[in-house]
Amino acid sequence: MTYHIYTVTEKRYRQYIDVKEPILRWAIDRSGMSVDVISRRPNIQMVKEWLQGTRKPTRIQLEVFARHTNTPFEYLLLSEPPQSLFQLMPHFRTIKNDRHQKRSINLEAMIGIIKQRQIWAHDYIKEMGVEPLAFVGSVDMDDDPTVSADKMRESLGLAQDWTDAHTTWESAYRYLQTQMENAGIFLSVGGVVQNDLQRRLNPMDFRGFVLADDYAPFVFVNGADIMGAQMFTLSHGMAHVLIGDSASFDLHLLSSDSSVRLESACNRMASEFLVPTKKLLSLWDVFAESSDGVYNAISNYFKVSRIIAARRALDTGCISYGEFYHFYIRYIRQALNWKKPETLRYNDTQFTQMALNRIGKRFMRTVIGAVNERRLYRTDAYHLTGLDSETFADIEGIMISDSTKVD
Repeated sequence: MTYHIYTVTEKRYRQYIDVKEPILRWAIDRSGMSVDVISRRPNIQMVKEWLQGTRKPTRIQLEVFARHTNTPFEYLLLSEPPQSLFQLMPHFRTIKNDRHQKRSINLEAMIGIIKQRQIWAHDYIKEMGVEPLAFVGSVDMDDDPTVSADKMRESLGLAQDWTDAHTTWESAYRYLQTQMENAGIFLSVGGVVQNDLQRRLNPMDFRGFVLADDYAPFVFVNGADIMGAQMFTLSHGMAHVLIGDSASFDLHLLSSDSSVRLESACNRMASEFLVPTKKLLSLWDVFAESSDGVYNAISNYFKVSRIIAARRALDTGCISYGEFYHFYIRYIRQALNWKKPETLRYNDTQFTQMALNRIGKRFMRTVIGAVNERRLYRTDAYHLTGLDSETFADIEGIMISDSTKVD
């Protein structure tokens, strides 16, 4: 219910909103801030009175409150808090071994954005008469991880020795991304919510998530994470697609051990895909004697980052947990020292390329195709991608240019 009070001195209407107390508490709780902290913000110091029902916020005040709590304004007008997407999919945490730890508002926002894209993509692809992806849900959690890893390669059109064609693990990682998209998976790599550089995603909260679907599976990799860990996140996400279950996950210490059957199965499959156990054990003595160092030797041979190499050495019993942990901490600190955060300013070209990475080439290509076929209005395309008309046109030009290049 809304009502108006006419103030003679201000010569204008002030619109007051009858917002429900449970909605206000829900918005404050999900923001991660306390009532005291919120009430210190300009223009909304009377939050406590709103909660007590002794005062009502104006529309302008409620808009400020929505902005500070990162809550869609429309949600504040509901009679009860909306169902969280986290109730529809599990969030697997290994940090502090707490599966039910409160999820971040930014992670929830990204899942909502990707879910909206998936709903559209699923319907569009199905209407186009495309067959569902046969590999989604084709693997069981109890399958032998070696067999499952082979299934992953087969689904992506990769040979057993596919990394031999690459000189660096970074090149192999980019190729893996391309093959996943070519196979029909929508892939996004981003370090902020949508294109909001002030809302950085925290790798400690999650490294990625998967929304499984037989027409439009989406894999999201947290781009704020160090690149060396992203390859494992990507492979882990592909494992979720093959099993056919959605989830978000933090993959603390890139652990291949989990008390949760689903996560344990995905971890083992991803590990075998990247660094097969039998191959690693058969060459361990050679790697251990390398003048470049054992982790560099494993990295160069399997085309994975050194942090993945160290994790696999631990998984196979070649090193102790203490050795791995000390290396892991040093690696993370060193990587974070040079990693450029997405909160810095970028020129137009850099921003456009990063926006494309966050959206994903396959999704962008699908949206552009729908627009050109007049199956999607441009205004709806801007909404789905989170882009303004100018940036959308820039990315559209990049996509057209890439499609006309001759290898």
